[in-house]
Amino acid sequence: MKKLTSIALIVGSLSGLLSASEFDIGISGSDRGISGFSLSVGDYYRVPQREIVMIERSIPRDEMGVVYFLAQRSHRSANYIADLRLRGISWWDISIRLGLDPRTLYVVNSNRYSGPPYGKAYGYHNGGNKHRLRDAEIVELVNVRFLSAYHGVSVDDVISHRRSGERYINIDNRYREQKHPREQRHEERRNDRGNSGDKHGEQGKGHDKGNRE
Repeated sequence: MKKLTSIALIVGSLSGLLSASEFDIGISGSDRGISGFSLSVGDYYRVPQREIVMIERSIPRDEMGVVYFLAQRSHRSANYIADLRLRGISWWDISIRLGLDPRTLYVVNSNRYSGPPYGKAYGYHNGGNKHRLRDAEIVELVNVRFLSAYHGVSVDDVISHRRSGERYINIDNRYREQKHPREQRHEERRNDRGNSGDKHGEQGKGHDKGNRE
């Protein structure tokens, strides 16, 4: 009986170690599955990639910038803000709960575009203080301002790409390629070689299995 108990304890310990190692690999072992846009947000706000991965598991990719924008402005943790969002609270109400004024917080200064949701005093349009920004409008304003600041381009340039139908992740990639075209191409080739190696490895395993049989 003692021997069986000892074996059970060893198996249980090994299972725990394996689960922990799988968790660590899933978080930090690879950036695959994490968009370049989310990594850019993390880089801008100086957040560890591990945290970015954890937050992105529960928050839509396009809203990652809002989480960290509000975290910075309110001096609260990103996890706290993500938790409020997961409860179904709007970004407008989250801003108020954090002690921030959403009527002035999300203003984007544009010299070319004045219609909603852009404009030098948006938040006072369409009814003044009674007007509430929708979640999609807040996401748009925060991401436009983030892309402009992070890549050192004008707000109007980002807005023009958005108006042409480009997604945030594509705009982020566009600016990154313009700044570091050689590094970007090198990274893409490296990823291609990695994917090719994975395929060859899988084929090799298949051949080995056939030989053993």
